[in-house]
Amino acid sequence: MIARVWQGVTPHSKTGDNVAYIRELLLDRYLKAPGNLGAILLSRPRGDHTEFLLLSFWESASSLEALTGPDVDGALPRELINQSPIVKNYEVISYHLLDKGHRH
Repeated sequence: MIARVWQGVTPHSKTGDNVAYIRELLLDRYLKAPGNLGAILLSRPRGDHTEFLLLSFWESASSLEALTGPDVDGALPRELINQSPIVKNYEVISYHLLDKGHRH
């Protein structure tokens, strides 16, 4: 399993707009891609800005290519909501998730 970590930052004044953008364009696109196993969107206010972290889970690096194309470590054009997003992919070594049927 591969975990894709996308980080972005926005001024507080644009937080609502960026949450909507991430949910509607990024998260939706991730979840509809073949090989996606789920995703989590996190945010936290810091000083004069809000940080976002979007974690997505993929069956394999090759399934992630269905979303990204051959450059799985590069940011997608839709991921560029700020000038310097951070995108990293990690191999998941171990995990334990409780399935409580929660989905938001």
